[in-house]
Amino acid sequence: MINIMSLVESGATDLTLHIKPQDLVDFADTLIGKYKAEICPQIVSAAKETLLSKKEVMEKFGVCSATLWNWEQSKTLIPVRIGRKVSYRQADVEQLIIKRGLV
Repeated sequence: MINIMSLVESGATDLTLHIKPQDLVDFADTLIGKYKAEICPQIVSAAKETLLSKKEVMEKFGVCSATLWNWEQSKTLIPVRIGRKVSYRQADVEQLIIKRGLV
């Protein structure tokens, strides 16, 4: 039995194949495994966000907690709540800094 993936990678063209359903299943498993190995690490690293504490954000903007609450109500800066802890995405904070011209 010839591995379909090795045929694809070899660049062979103009082939007529007689394959069994299990050959297709094996090919699909190999293809999925290959792309999982390449793409999953990229997805995981993109998902890791840097969070800033409420105190850090107040210091960056020179505001009090009431202002942060007002910003949340007006959807200016949305916090991330993990349990009772309030944090803010660094990317959101940086966007707000640019938007407000504080750079």
